[in-house]
Amino acid sequence: MTDTIAKLLRTVFVAGIALVGMIMAAILVASTAVALAIVYVVAKLRGKPFVPNTYWKRSQTRWGFGGGTATDNGGASQPVRSGYAGRMKRSDIVDVEVRDIP
Repeated sequence: MTDTIAKLLRTVFVAGIALVGMIMAAILVASTAVALAIVYVVAKLRGKPFVPNTYWKRSQTRWGFGGGTATDNGGASQPVRSGYAGRMKRSDIVDVEVRDIP
């Protein structure tokens, strides 16, 4: 009898956690849809088309993750350095090896 009650409580607990997780996922999807709708409406009000690919590339470049290039006066292409990528230099990167000493 005690084992049955313990299994029932464990099942209810796991089902409750699963239900909370599904509610959180639904809130995430709904908030993402609202954010995309706002961006779409703002783009329409400005008279520009909303192209998700262009928006994604622009936001990635802004944070320093994009691989965009820009041409300078000589016509040679150079990587775009904005945000964190602009502050980071190759000489600042250090390779570190970690060993466990017993």
